[in-house]
Amino acid sequence: MQTFSGEVFVIGAGAMAEAFVKGVLEKRAITADRLVVTGRALGGRAAALGERYGVRVAGMEAAASARLVFLAVKPADVAEALAQVRPHLNGQPLVSFAAGVTMGWMAEIIEHRSPVVRTMPNIPVGVQEGVTAISFPEGGLEERDRRDILFLLEQLGEVVEIPERLMNAATAFSGSGPGFVCYFLEAMEQAAIRLGFDPLLARALLLQTVVGTARTLREWGLAPDELRRRVTSPGGTTQAGVAVMEDGRLREIVDAALQAAARRSEEMGQAYAVAGESAARE
Repeated sequence: MQTFSGEVFVIGAGAMAEAFVKGVLEKRAITADRLVVTGRALGGRAAALGERYGVRVAGMEAAASARLVFLAVKPADVAEALAQVRPHLNGQPLVSFAAGVTMGWMAEIIEHRSPVVRTMPNIPVGVQEGVTAISFPEGGLEERDRRDILFLLEQLGEVVEIPERLMNAATAFSGSGPGFVCYFLEAMEQAAIRLGFDPLLARALLLQTVVGTARTLREWGLAPDELRRRVTSPGGTTQAGVAVMEDGRLREIVDAALQAAARRSEEMGQAYAVAGESAARE
């Protein structure tokens, strides 16, 4: 079994940082002694990750000895985190999970001390069923580093390489996708309860329906519209429900939701770029 032999430094101790740490450790892609985590403070969430997963907790200076640095903080905190880690970067790749924040802007903040890789993972990476969109810089990244980054992320689910111009769309589609799916599932669960189901039974039926449908699509190699047509009999129950969704313009609503999320991702990047100018001057 292949194991990453270098040291990985993770900036951040929130949900995405934990999903990454948990995922790579459970797949044995790296040993706990080679994972170092830092947060706003070395106590609190960072200390909790250390206790829970056996990883080391250290300050920003520990980035200097890392082969790879992963940035797993909220977009609003990226400028501050980059300014703090900048003195400790010496060419090791910086892999960002932050939505909306461009590679060019991050490279400017760190004064081009390291090549920057931009990714957009979604929360199911924590159970190794996620998807991560990734954009590599045009130059400055060694092939070995590229392979190592892909190796670690591939332990967490699917990895799709895309040009950076599509990253805001990927953020809307796969990054925010679990939230959109859950919003729809919330509505289904509440409707099932109104139909008379016990909440626990409704949840059990709902989850297995979703898991089974996804597995059917994957294993049978079907497009969603094809499977929908297979289960939609003329004049049947599925057709009755789909007709209501069509009358409610569900497709248009979904399209508008993704467009809004993609625009927000771009807006966030622009806003943080302005805020980051002052951080870069400090």
